[in-house]
Amino acid sequence: MKKTLIATTAAVLATLVFADTATAATGHVRARSANGVVAGGTNNGNSYVRARGTKANADGSTTAASGGAFKTRTGAYGARGSTTTVNPDGSASHSGSAYATGAKGTASTSGGFTRNADGTVSGGRNTDVTNAATGNSYSGSTSYDSATGATHSGTCTDASGATIACPTR
Repeated sequence: MKKTLIATTAAVLATLVFADTATAATGHVRARSANGVVAGGTNNGNSYVRARGTKANADGSTTAASGGAFKTRTGAYGARGSTTTVNPDGSASHSGSAYATGAKGTASTSGGFTRNADGTVSGGRNTDVTNAATGNSYSGSTSYDSATGATHSGTCTDASGATIACPTR
């Protein structure tokens, strides 16, 4: 089921994301099964698709997965996906990623965590962002371990790749 859901979602995502969205057609489709749902649509040249599903595995664990994508009539597009598995002993794992690009720049993030049966947790996330107008970018990483706490590092660079001060709020 999981491979089928992933393959179906990928096919629908590719169709909607890479299809010509110049038409002004409007439509929506939604399909359900015992384990999940997929939906997609278009309106005035903007398209989207999303899917989610849950499956009980042979080893007693349960896996949930979800994903989605969009494309606008102006050419911006993005996608996200995640998977979470919970095991009978209480341990769990999660991973996810997302990407978007448009006239103002690009952003991507990916990461995950693991919770052990004893309750200890560890994980992390990496994020990259680039400003289309300036070429400046940020690359950061955050990690967490229940024994040591959180750590974060981040670097900003200009269009030539030279390190610059990161903006503050």
